[in-house]
Parts: sequence; structure tokens; C-alpha cells
Amino acid sequence: MVNWTLWFLALNSAILMLVSLNFLKAMTPPDTAIAKVFLTLAYPGHCISLSFYLLPLIALAILVYPTRRFLFTVSICLETALILLVTVDSLVFAQYRFHLNGMIWNLLKSGAAKDILPITTMLWVVLAISISVILLVELFLAHFCWRWIQTERKHYGKALAAFSLLLIVAGHFMHAWADANHYTAITRQVRYLPAYKPLTMKHMMVRLGLAVERKKDDLRLESGTSALRYPLETIRCSSQPAKTNLLLIVIDSWRFDALTPEITPNIWRLSKESWRFDNHFSSGNATRFGIFGIFYGLYGTYWHSMLAEEKSPVLMREFEKRQYRMKILASAPLFNPEFDRTVFSDIRNSIELRQTSGGSVENDRVITEKMISFIDSTPNDAPFFGFMFFDSPHVAGHPDEIAPFQPELKDVNHLTLNNNTDPVPYVNRYKNAVFYNDRLIGKVFEQLKKRNLLDNTVIMITGDHGEEFNDLKMNYWGHVGNFAHFQTQTPLVVHWPGKSPEILTHTTSHLDIVPTLMKELFACETDSSKFSNGRHLMDKSLRPYVLISSWDTFSTNEPDRITVVQKSGEIDILDSSYRPLAGAKMRPDISKSAMEGMGRFYAR
Repeated sequence: MVNWTLWFLALNSAILMLVSLNFLKAMTPPDTAIAKVFLTLAYPGHCISLSFYLLPLIALAILVYPTRRFLFTVSICLETALILLVTVDSLVFAQYRFHLNGMIWNLLKSGAAKDILPITTMLWVVLAISISVILLVELFLAHFCWRWIQTERKHYGKALAAFSLLLIVAGHFMHAWADANHYTAITRQVRYLPAYKPLTMKHMMVRLGLAVERKKDDLRLESGTSALRYPLETIRCSSQPAKTNLLLIVIDSWRFDALTPEITPNIWRLSKESWRFDNHFSSGNATRFGIFGIFYGLYGTYWHSMLAEEKSPVLMREFEKRQYRMKILASAPLFNPEFDRTVFSDIRNSIELRQTSGGSVENDRVITEKMISFIDSTPNDAPFFGFMFFDSPHVAGHPDEIAPFQPELKDVNHLTLNNNTDPVPYVNRYKNAVFYNDRLIGKVFEQLKKRNLLDNTVIMITGDHGEEFNDLKMNYWGHVGNFAHFQTQTPLVVHWPGKSPEILTHTTSHLDIVPTLMKELFACETDSSKFSNGRHLMDKSLRPYVLISSWDTFSTNEPDRITVVQKSGEIDILDSSYRPLAGAKMRPDISKSAMEGMGRFYAR
């Protein structure tokens, strides 16, 4: 029976290869020899792996009730379900350019299948015929394999097993090499293979001499093809020379209620002369997705594809095109997360990827001094873009002499935090860290004022995400844990010379920063939907939802609910206190809009 199972799964691998051709039709053919070799190895290797995912279940069936009829029934049903699953996934992928996820499954279960695929009588007929044909083919294969193993053919099986293993290992090894060497012609192919989890081992490749430490962006290996269509069309902007500077300041873990006269006196004073957005959300509950949204104006679900292709954002390309002097300074390393391979991939060789002074507190001081020096040396007739990313609040760190909020926690041990922990000392330590960053930022403001640049410099200050101190009373501390507003809502202050100050309460997102800058800073005429999932920050029309991303989950945050799509496929519909909404169902119009946005910038 085990022998039969192995042959049955092997033959079904061939069927999966045929069904999965639909994914390859959506792919721009690889244009380099090595990329073609990878696809030749990885495609059949992955189809073999997919089929053999069922081996543990079939083996269990053999152990539980070892009869041929039961074995055939279980195996045929499982393989039919797998083939249908891959077929439906290929249809969804052709339309949205992403694979089946929990949102789609719940829409299907809730009777909203027509919002995913056009459901017609003919489609049901085709589906019924397809299932019947697959069942007949599977029944034929089952009997064929049983007759096949009656003869002595062990040498065939061993040869086929060895060849299959070689395909699988070779494909993963090639991806590991490509990932370590930034060879995007290979890494971009991964998203076309359903449920493919490729191997990565950068450090091992370097030790083996098959990759080198990346020091310059010109070491990136590219090809002319792309899985992305970003932007959707050539962006048309004013040809007038740029005159306005931009200083973008991001404070790690700066939550929405930490912008006050007491905690951030310098930023608060600036906010009185600026646009202050009081209902602003990050694009993620983690750093990489928050920063990604700020610079790309895209959902964080695009992060992995942009990283695979090392594609820079249109905003950074516009700065380069207009010959802005740039100073990129971050307290934490810019290669972890991989902003050197995404946001700053085009200027990687001209920026500081890390500070060498020490921890977050010292590094924050160092980047402040460097920005002040940069501003001091900037010619009046040369526009600049400055980026500062402070890190102290992320670790709740600050100099001992700067601690106005007491009592504070002296050492943060996350292992001891629980629902019974008094959050006040920890919150005070966090406030002291933000207060310290505000003092440093105030020095930058002073330098801009000293150089008479405040009237010629747009200043944007925000956080990459929020920070929670068990506000929900569910033992959530920090970030990445959930999508409630404590972890996702952050301040946004925009000082724009010549613009009247205003306190704004409409819903805005990190996704809106790029459309606003492209329109106001560069006078771009192209509709923002061609390069962003966001809209102008001053667009006060009703916003049905904001989409917030994390590693393998995302949420649609509506005014009255938070819908979380889990990696497992489960959907959680929650209220603002992050408790389940009894009897709540998904809203198909919101789900369909979100899916279209998540697939808009993929090549078709």
C-alpha cells in the first residue's frame, strides 16, 4: 500500500504540473538562461512537493484501516480536492495576482462567490464536469498504479525518487543562491508558485564563497522582466526645477497619544503652525510595513514582491531625477529590515547603512548631529531631502539625566509582563524616550531656523507604528500583536510653508503621504491610483476602511469594526476593543475593494 501511494502521488504530480500551467501564463517569461534553468527545476519540483504534502494523511489512512478500497477512496478524494484547490487558486490568481487567502475563502463560504469569480450556470456545469472527469482520471490512475506495482519495478521507483529529490533540492538551492546574490530574475518567480516556501541562507552562501557581502547597489543582478507593473503608467510631473526641501522624521513606536505639550514640546509647538492629523493610521503594525507605506504609498502586502525585485519607490526616483541632495540617517541598521534593498535600493552605495556608535540612545544623538551638519552645509540654491529614523522609543531608552516622567521602570523584561502588571512605570519610561527624541528633533528645528530654511522646507513627522501597554487588557505589549488603534495609530504633523495650520480629524493613512508629496512637491498630474493605494492627505471624503499589513496577516479597519485575515485562513471580525463581534459577517464590497488594491500593481 505504501508503494502504491508513492506511485499514485508521483503520477498526480504530473497532473498538477498541467493544472499549474495557468500560473505560468500570468508570468512574464524569464529572459536569462539561469532564470530559465531555475524555472525548469523549481516548477516540476514544487508540483511534486505539492502532491506529496498528502502523504502523511494517506499514510494515516493505511494505519487506521488498511484495505485497498478505503485507501483508494481516501487518496482519490484528497487528490481531487488538491487539484480543484490549485485550479481555483489559478483562476483567482489570474484575476487578482495573489493566491487564495482567508478573505476569499470566507467570501466563498458566505455566498459572495460572485464577487471573486463570475458565477454563471455554465460555470457550474463546467465545474461539475471537471470534478467528474478528475474523479474518473483518479480512479483510472489508482487501478493503473495497483497493477503497476504487481510486477518487480523497484529500480524505476528508486530512479524516479532520486530524480524528484534532485529537482526539489536544486530548485531551492538556486533560490538560496539568487537571494544571497540579489538575483531578482529568479527571486521574482517565487510568487507564481502556489504555497512555495523557498530556501534562503545568505550567511551560508557567503561562507561557501557563493555570494559576497553586499556593499554597493551596483552588485544587484537584474533582468528586464518584472512581476510588477509599478507604476501603472509613466508619471507626468512639472518640469520646473525643484525648490522646496523635504525633511521626513519618523519616530519608532510613536503612538497617537504621545504628541502632547508635555511629552513632545518641540513637535507640539511646530504642530500649532502645521497640519495635524489626529486620526492617522500606519500602513502596518511593524516597522518594515510602516516605512514601506510611507515611501511607496502601497499596501504592505506588496513588500515581499518589491524586496524580491529590489524595486525602488517612485518617490525616491523623483528625488533622484530632480537631483535632490539626500541625507538618509537611521539609528537602526537600514539592512534589517531590508530598506537597502527596497526603499533605498537605487542609492544604497551613497548612504550610511548603519551607525557604529552603539545603542539606540547614542545613535539617535549621532544621527541628529549628522543631520545638523548636513543642513549647515547645504547650499541655499540646492534642494535637499533629509530622512531621520529615531529608535529610542522602540527600546524605551533614554539618557539617565533626561527622565521627567516618574516613576519609571528601570529595566524592561517582557517575559514578566502580564495582565496584572502596572503599566504606568513602563509607560513613563516610554514617554521619557519620546521626550528625549523630541529634544533632539528640536535641535534640528533650531538649525533650520538658523539657516532661514523653515520657510522653504516641508517637515513631516510621524511614527512607523504605534505601541501598546496592555491598553486592551488582553496582555498585548509592544507592537505586531494586533491591529487595534494602539498599535497602528500614530501622530502625523506636516509643516508646509505657505499652508494654513489646521487640525484634521478625517481618517488618513501612511499610504497618503506619497500621493500628497507627488502632487504638492512635484506638481505631478498623474492620478495617484496609478502609483499608490493612497490618496491626498487633505481628501476629507468618507474613507470606508484602511488596510494595515503585518508579516503574513492584514486587516481592514473600518469605523465600526476590524476585520483580520489570518494566515491560517481564519477571519476575525472584531470591535474597537478587539473583542469578537457576535454574528458579524464580512462585507463583500470592502473585501473586493481590498483584493483589487492588493493585486492592482502586478503585471498582467
